[in-house]
Amino acid sequence: MLQEKYGTEKSRAMSIVPDEETAAYSGPFILEVIRQPAEVAHVIDEWHTLLAQLERVTCFASPEWLLAWWHYFGSHSRLYIIVLRVPEAAGTKLVGIVPFQIDLWGHFPLRVRVIRWLGQSNGALTDTLGAFFATGYEQVGMQAALTYLSTHCDEWDMLALARTPVQYVQTLTLWARQFGSIVHVLDTVGWLSIQLSSTWESYQSTLSKNLRSNLPRYRNRLLRDGHRAAFITLTEPQALIEALPQFFVLHRQRALAEQMKHHSDYFSSADSRAFLAHIVSVLAQQHRCALMQMLIDDTVVAMQLLLLQEQSVSLYFSGFDPQWSRYSVMMLTTRASLEYVIAHGYRWVDLTAGGGSQAKRQWGNEERVVHYIALARPTLQGYSGIWGMRVWHYMQNYLLEDIQKCCKAALSLFNRKKV
Repeated sequence: MLQEKYGTEKSRAMSIVPDEETAAYSGPFILEVIRQPAEVAHVIDEWHTLLAQLERVTCFASPEWLLAWWHYFGSHSRLYIIVLRVPEAAGTKLVGIVPFQIDLWGHFPLRVRVIRWLGQSNGALTDTLGAFFATGYEQVGMQAALTYLSTHCDEWDMLALARTPVQYVQTLTLWARQFGSIVHVLDTVGWLSIQLSSTWESYQSTLSKNLRSNLPRYRNRLLRDGHRAAFITLTEPQALIEALPQFFVLHRQRALAEQMKHHSDYFSSADSRAFLAHIVSVLAQQHRCALMQMLIDDTVVAMQLLLLQEQSVSLYFSGFDPQWSRYSVMMLTTRASLEYVIAHGYRWVDLTAGGGSQAKRQWGNEERVVHYIALARPTLQGYSGIWGMRVWHYMQNYLLEDIQKCCKAALSLFNRKKV
């Protein structure tokens, strides 16, 4: 493990002026780089202590989640976790974790070493990504980590950081310009969340009139059609593990449903199912996981997985039987999930990406912006990597949509000429 000290001189050399929040600390940082999973053991208690101090941190920032993800999906990458401490009278204090992985992208002779957030790839199973710091260390802590990357630039060619919070984008951009790097924002998406009230009734009063009327309407429709509906929350480890096979079935049924908005089957591979079974078992032992089930006539028709962390909850993946879609069973299951977390004192819910999704937007009352930012060193590998990634990102996310638009325009023009 490497340990180095970075002081204020190097931070000032980047010409980034701390704001009032970050100006609270102007001393040196002691940096360590974790390259092997076993090395996390000596910081795991401090890691949990740091997370406990943060109000809006999700389960995806926990060492349990990131190490489990690395175990199942990190075999082709290199671990690269930067740990930041500050000196104190009795020793040092951990104030930041910057979890990276280094992937090899492309082929010889243009193989590019790409730094990503740990957990970024492999089916987006890790929702929220990025660094986390104690209050007052956010910007200067990120600057210290970037300074370390500058002095060890022989280990990487480019950074490709998805879902990066807007407060770090400016820091990354200014650092890249000082470093002589190329910067490109590949994507920008809205990230929805809910600031909960102390009771379901007070939170419900903030929802749209349409949603408030639909919630009892679908429940009453079930009763009118002679069905019995019930909700069960599973929290015990054994019950959660036994319910996962059915969860995978419902998730797949939703993904394959026709005449509905497309959803991917994120658990189609054996590795992704094994990963979820493992992490659910670990989190359930720590009372940080729950599974909401909706039953109609004693048959489970919908499920919502909840991941718990301090005062926050992540509404993770879900699934339902499309045969019951006329009763909006997923909407009713989401309501039951939110009632559960409010009753248990949670105050913030992460809805993940989906600013354009009406299903999520109808519940959310806050939205922030996250960016997919790419930065490349001024080298052949760096230039090749960032332009290759831009092309690949366009092909994956926009090319099919553009082709469909062109086909529709051509068909419309053909029909007008035919008339």
